[in-house]
Amino acid sequence: MTRAAPDVEKVLSERALSQWAQAISHVAGHYRVACSPGSIQANAPWFRGKSRTTALTQLARQAGLSFHAPDIDKTAFSQWRLPLVVELRDGQLLVIEHVNGEDAVDVFVIEEEGQRNRLTLSELLPEILYVAALRPLSALKDSRVDRYISRFKPDWMRELVLQDIRPYLPVMVAAFLINVLSLAGIVFSMQVYDRVIPAQSYPTLYVLSFGVLVAVLFGFLLREARTHIMDVLGKRADMRISDRVFGHALRLRNSAIPRSTGSFISQLRELEQIREMITSSTLATIVDLPFFFLFMVVLAIIAPPLAWIAPVAALLMILPGVALHPQL
Repeated sequence: MTRAAPDVEKVLSERALSQWAQAISHVAGHYRVACSPGSIQANAPWFRGKSRTTALTQLARQAGLSFHAPDIDKTAFSQWRLPLVVELRDGQLLVIEHVNGEDAVDVFVIEEEGQRNRLTLSELLPEILYVAALRPLSALKDSRVDRYISRFKPDWMRELVLQDIRPYLPVMVAAFLINVLSLAGIVFSMQVYDRVIPAQSYPTLYVLSFGVLVAVLFGFLLREARTHIMDVLGKRADMRISDRVFGHALRLRNSAIPRSTGSFISQLRELEQIREMITSSTLATIVDLPFFFLFMVVLAIIAPPLAWIAPVAALLMILPGVALHPQL
């Protein structure tokens, strides 16, 4: 015997909406639809005063589910149509999860700390007042499929490395401030020799010392923050590159793999150089390199005859590596 669900336009109370929010979250978890049970529970009171159909449709949509109220019929509780949410005459909600045999059903009791129970459908059917079928709005999609079936891009490495390029802007700002604060030591020495020693001005020395300590402290904090940010960005890039390279290596056909295992491992080992460059202090050196010219300009302003010392010293540091490179 088939009967339509009565009172479909019934206005739900706040307690009933809370139960329905729990039931919707449970069904969403069954289908592995990503949703926030806390958010659904918090939004449930906003639908108070609306009709049952309107409230449950909008509440289910927030969880990524569609809402449908089928007729109350024994044939509706087949295994292929589960799970179903049913409301009993006393207001209790149950989620029918499994039909075991011809008459036994496994149910999840809402507001009973996740209690599951087994009931007989013949006894449960007369007590059912309302039935709701909740289904995902769209077919579940694996976000990795598009990446695997996409065409090969020659610049895939650049795309993976530069995916987090925007957070490097604060790193550049921090590098600028760190290098500017590093000039505090030079200014302090100049002021001590020009003002403090000739005039024996100890108050000036105290103020300059306090200012240098503040500059050193801020420089240290900025340096630590920059190091942490660059480590996090390097770790993300390392994980993306490793996932792409080793995932591709595991999916290679045997005909495409070199016969020599050592040769294949050697090709993968070359990736370590790129990973070490991304996750090491090399990036910090590259970021600080433009500020070398800032020091040269400041040195040229303060003492023009000594401006040649910095570039000559940098050249002497680079020459040994360049000279030994052909031999290596």
